[in-house]
Amino acid sequence: MLIDSEALDRTLAHLRTTPDDSAGVEGLLQQVIDAAQSLFDVTGTGLMCIDEQHLLRYVAASDKAGQILEVAQVEHGIGPCVDAVMFDRALRTPDIRAVPRYAPIAEIVADEGVIGVLGVPVRLAGTAVGSLNVYSNEAREWDDADVEAVHAFVAVIETVISSALLAHRQSAVIEQLQYALDNRVVIERAIGVIMGRDGIDPVRAFNALRDRARRERRKVSELADEVLEGVLRNPS
Repeated sequence: MLIDSEALDRTLAHLRTTPDDSAGVEGLLQQVIDAAQSLFDVTGTGLMCIDEQHLLRYVAASDKAGQILEVAQVEHGIGPCVDAVMFDRALRTPDIRAVPRYAPIAEIVADEGVIGVLGVPVRLAGTAVGSLNVYSNEAREWDDADVEAVHAFVAVIETVISSALLAHRQSAVIEQLQYALDNRVVIERAIGVIMGRDGIDPVRAFNALRDRARRERRKVSELADEVLEGVLRNPS
């Protein structure tokens, strides 16, 4: 990703020092996404954040294809951005069609021109709570410079969200994140229990919780409590 370092610095400085508070939290986040899109040599950008169910939700995207990428990942519970959050690290996917675990969404997004995807986690209080993603309409090998550039915008997003949380600003995104942060410990522990019990990775363990919550129309945090209670009642 070839980026003019001076242009990057100017853009980041503008986003940090001249926020349009009248736009609201979602509006500010959309401004960050749009700025990244205009600066990066990519086809599109998007942002996902976890909600009160600890599920990733679409927040903002630069275009329709980016929105379709995020919605597909939400519906299927898999994808580069999901993995970026669950594994808490940048996920570089040169060609989404070449990754077997992404097969359920690969055709959907590839038809919209989403091929190469880079997802970088957004963190609050040391926990991954979302993912900023950029994508290309062709296969692409993402390098360290790409990851560093996206990280720079992630830092702005983290500042916007942290400031909103501290100020108790009214926003659907902020309310969902606050609930998720309040319940993250019990959910993460339950995921660990399921991983150890079933020998699966964190994405599959969380999806097991998510799927049951959907079937029973309950909160993931409630099921997580029951998983931990079961361990305490039946120690190995």
